[in-house]
Amino acid sequence: MFSNARPALVAITMNLVGPTCRSARTRGSASLPSLRPRFAVQIGLWILALMTSTACLHAGETAADNTNLVIGLLVPPEEPGAASLRDGATFGVELANQSPGPHFSLIIRGRTGQWGADGVEAARMATDDGALGLIAPPDGAATHLVLQVSGRTGVPVITLSADSSVSQTGVPWMARIVPRTTEEAKTLFTGIHASHWVAVIPDERAGREAARDLNEAATNSDCSIEKIFEVKPALTNTTRLCKQILKNHPDAILLWLDPATAGTLAKALRAAGFAGTLAGPGRLRSADFAKTAGSAMEGLVVSSPVLETDAAIAFQHFTNSFRARFGHEPDATAAAAYDATTLLIHILRQPGGHPAHEAFPIGFSLAGATGILSFDSEGNRKVNLQLFKAQGGQFIPAGAGANP
Repeated sequence: MFSNARPALVAITMNLVGPTCRSARTRGSASLPSLRPRFAVQIGLWILALMTSTACLHAGETAADNTNLVIGLLVPPEEPGAASLRDGATFGVELANQSPGPHFSLIIRGRTGQWGADGVEAARMATDDGALGLIAPPDGAATHLVLQVSGRTGVPVITLSADSSVSQTGVPWMARIVPRTTEEAKTLFTGIHASHWVAVIPDERAGREAARDLNEAATNSDCSIEKIFEVKPALTNTTRLCKQILKNHPDAILLWLDPATAGTLAKALRAAGFAGTLAGPGRLRSADFAKTAGSAMEGLVVSSPVLETDAAIAFQHFTNSFRARFGHEPDATAAAAYDATTLLIHILRQPGGHPAHEAFPIGFSLAGATGILSFDSEGNRKVNLQLFKAQGGQFIPAGAGANP
């Protein structure tokens, strides 16, 4: 698979620098975002090491080839919910190592730096660390960089990013463990009786991705978002922001932000007199949101997967075991990271000696902590969603079609 390594390095580097991804993919025609030249060279050098080193594990190796396999988790230091990502993935490896079969090690990398640094860290996991599978964080930009590496090494990726663009990159050995933003938002739009919607999203690239997906979901739900506000994570002037939001007289506000930022804004909006519905994605079911929102958490509506019988059993086992291991309840991010790890391990343990990327598109289903893990041909999670409402510090089913 990795013959003629040095000529391949030239092609890899040129593809990374160039404006398009000239890869022979089995699906998708969208281009992967290009890297800046010096980061492209760095990634190219790491990939060359993978191609030429006999000490590193190749992406084509499986459980049949090794008795101790490596999974890589990318966690940029600034990633919201970084602790939950680490705990969920770590716990997935620990539980897997209690069952028969090859054992696994988890490598965690991520550093703050200029755009492209996350791509270099992902490449290092595939080269220096010999990772046979990678887990990408909720951040869409970081996931795109991981997919740059994946597309050229054959190392499969499980991502926690909800951005629709992630599954449009044309990398066939990718799966999304969380619902797409369009799916979560549509569940909220159709399940909440509201006439005037306002959304609050992050700034920069994350916000652009969220805005596009939210508007698409609104259109598909025969409604519209009257105003979208972009905010920085620091939220330095919540009083002014709340006044701007409430000028639009919304009866429902989407908080499409990381849990801590969303909690801070929810508290400020309630203090400013907003009595309508606050809603957001399932990742707001977290301790970070509860801590920053305080009593403003009451009544928050989120969309989350329906737990079928097998998945409900798996969820309860995961929750009880996680609580015993870490001393606190797992949040939605921890559960998703756990499922991503469990899915990768299941793929890498498959018999037959086939390369891991040949398991994609995924044709099987697993009962995970976040529901049944089943995927379409593009790697998107096939999932049924329902509304949950915060009540008394817990989230309970809100009921379809109700105005929570």
